[in-house]
Amino acid sequence: MNNDIFSRRKFLGLSAVAAGSLATKTIWLDPDPLWAMPQAVAPSDRVRFGIIGIGMQGSGLLANSIELPGVECVAACDLYDGRHTLSKEIVNN
Repeated sequence: MNNDIFSRRKFLGLSAVAAGSLATKTIWLDPDPLWAMPQAVAPSDRVRFGIIGIGMQGSGLLANSIELPGVECVAACDLYDGRHTLSKEIVNN
């Protein structure tokens, strides 16, 4: 039987506690959380991006990214024509 003072189980437990405390500190004590971002963004502060590949993951990323304030999709590229239509529908909604 191995009687290590610092076992793998203890290490994983302490790592989980440390990660949880850091996440809690970041969420609760951050003076400017992400959900408190202003909705009006100056034109010079806008982020414009293009996306390559609008498949299953790309369409989800596109839909989530254009919901953020100050983010605009200016180009989309894919090999299949149906996905071009999908990207236009996502951006226009």
